[in-house]
Amino acid sequence: MMKLSSMLKVVETIDDEWRSSLAEQILERWEYDKKSLYYFRSSANFIFVFKKDGEWHFLRFIEKQERNIEALKDEIDILFYLSRHSIRVAEPVQSKNKRYIEEIETELGFFYAVVFKGLDGKQYEVEELREEQFLLWGRTLGKLHRTLKNMPKNLYLNRSTWKDHLNFVRRILPESEWAAYKELEEISTWANNLSITSDNFGIVHYDFELDNLCINKDEVGIIDFDDCANYWYAADIAFALRDIFHEKVDINHPSYQVFLQGYTIETSIDEHILKDLPLFMRMHQLIMFTKILRTVDIPELEEYPEWLQNLRKNLVNYIQKTRTEFKKLHS
Repeated sequence: MMKLSSMLKVVETIDDEWRSSLAEQILERWEYDKKSLYYFRSSANFIFVFKKDGEWHFLRFIEKQERNIEALKDEIDILFYLSRHSIRVAEPVQSKNKRYIEEIETELGFFYAVVFKGLDGKQYEVEELREEQFLLWGRTLGKLHRTLKNMPKNLYLNRSTWKDHLNFVRRILPESEWAAYKELEEISTWANNLSITSDNFGIVHYDFELDNLCINKDEVGIIDFDDCANYWYAADIAFALRDIFHEKVDINHPSYQVFLQGYTIETSIDEHILKDLPLFMRMHQLIMFTKILRTVDIPELEEYPEWLQNLRKNLVNYIQKTRTEFKKLHS
């Protein structure tokens, strides 16, 4: 998630009709239907929706210092590889300059921007899913992993690894977060002793939750490969099912069992490492905790707009709740 200070300066360019002069300036590098561009959301990136020849597309951009250009290039290569191998993904669109990634200078600084085609289908909440959709969800992840296992390694050399993520935690955590540091040491020791083979480890989506899936009957489209990284495939299962495992990992949960059944239709899973789902969940929580600590980079002030005050409050509540959980683990 980006820093709140970054979010504020861009969202302030959005008017009452959800239009942004900044986003329009950035999108000028691509062909699009005029007056069709609207703000969608901000999280790790700024996302705007627009139409080109009447079809929905997405503009995604972020401040230059927040992204590695080589990692972005790898993401584009991965998407085209998956598309060629019958994985339904949001495909990148070339700019007028015949580039998939544009670096654009604006009054607010430099940004990297990319455009993707929209995907048909509905984005579900976990409570809405029927058993057959849990099966489809798992099967889609299994098919994705099976395809990624055969992908040439040169296509993802610049993507982050679990070690990079834990090094980020070590670099960002303040010394005062003693319980989080103890969690970091425990998770690091565990992860460093996990086996790594070509069958249990490779590039994963990292955020295969429902808000990144477009489900259309018996077909699933996948969006947002921005966080894809080198991990154990079991970690991708754990991260995908966070809404089911938000309290604790229950391997007897019927939805998990159906999801795993679908997954194993398409590819195998290391049963030994699968037993470590709770630890993968703890790893993800630690990384997310640190990211949000970094995100909350502005003080509590009444002069900020209400949406920002509310967002900051929610993030601070998450930090406090997670900090308490770490203390319970390591008191």
